[in-house]
Amino acid sequence: MMPIGLGLFAVIALILLANIIEAGKNETYFRLFTWLLLLINLPVMLFGIALVILPADLLTGLMTASSGLLSLNWQTAGLSLVLMGLWGFVVSLPASRRLLARWLPLDAASPVHALGLVLAGYLLGNTIFSLTQGGLEELAETAVSTSIYEILLMQTLFAAIALLGVGLYTRRSPGETRTRLGLERPTGHQILVGTAWIMVLVMLQAIAGGIWMLMDSSQAELLEGISSELLGDIDTVLEWALLAGATGVGEELLFRGAIQPIFGLGVTAFLFATAHVQYGITPVTVIVFIIGIILGLIRRRYNTTTSIFVHAGYNFVLGMLSLVALQLEQMIG
Repeated sequence: MMPIGLGLFAVIALILLANIIEAGKNETYFRLFTWLLLLINLPVMLFGIALVILPADLLTGLMTASSGLLSLNWQTAGLSLVLMGLWGFVVSLPASRRLLARWLPLDAASPVHALGLVLAGYLLGNTIFSLTQGGLEELAETAVSTSIYEILLMQTLFAAIALLGVGLYTRRSPGETRTRLGLERPTGHQILVGTAWIMVLVMLQAIAGGIWMLMDSSQAELLEGISSELLGDIDTVLEWALLAGATGVGEELLFRGAIQPIFGLGVTAFLFATAHVQYGITPVTVIVFIIGIILGLIRRRYNTTTSIFVHAGYNFVLGMLSLVALQLEQMIG
């Protein structure tokens, strides 16, 4: 837990620093921040190269002796780090950001947007790392239940990163932050529209699950078992309500509220899907991307508050359906 905590602390510190520098509008500090990003990404690349070229037996022995970690697929882990560091190094360069700004609605001169690009690459690299460390079978053997408290903590961190990322108390007042994140009081019409979209998303999920069951029933059942294990401790209506509300608020503030105005609809939906494919590339992944597009369109047409309502409602309905299925299974058994 300590390395993860230190990593999150470093990310939050960089977010605050980027916002403070952007608020100061000092070109010298802008350049220094660019050099800082370059220096951060260089050792990531070098460490990744070391994992690729060093013997796997040596690395396994060193890691087992020092931390008790199990053996990894060191070459793919190293490749993931190389790609993360290389991406971060390239997008830290102002010329690269100016090129990307031709297609994305970002500010090439912004330290905050530069850091956002770097972190987006790290998110993608982490997903590549997860996908290359074993299939569903290995995950099924190592899956551990996630408590409601761990979920609430993670979503709180997402919300905090969104708030700090758009400059709460560094570049923007609370009112300006709400406007930037798209947080408004939803109207009755928006609630009705959101309710309709909740039903549509639930049907899309069911269709995707059915298609995958027809295509590969064994893998579909394996993923269902993994999901049941990971969320096995979430077994009451109150816990599902907390989970649904937390994920709706945390993920929508981060993806639709903070990220979408910088990266655009399609890239944000891709990043959203990337964050949900830790179990592998399946037909459900395509549905997650489509859900990301729909939530992004809702944010664009109405506001982030409505997308939060839809996301939370969708998760809650799925949770209630899983509880009903569990009760029926127990009655039949």
